[in-house]
Amino acid sequence: MPVKTTITLRDEIYEYLIKEFGRRRISEAINQALMKQLFKPVKSMFGVDRWLTTQKLRDEEEPHEAS
Repeated sequence: MPVKTTITLRDEIYEYLIKEFGRRRISEAINQALMKQLFKPVKSMFGVDRWLTTQKLRDEEEPHEAS
């Protein structure tokens, strides 16, 4: 359930929000910005490591050691 509150914005931020989103969508724009900033996604331990690259991988055309 939405809750009404009062916030104080700088003039330039308010003007930007009106220009970018319109007067009726300011609340939704602020909610989206706060959600993105406050609830950042947690990185999964199953993600790809940054150090893991395709460099120095054996080419499949090379003969294998056992051959």
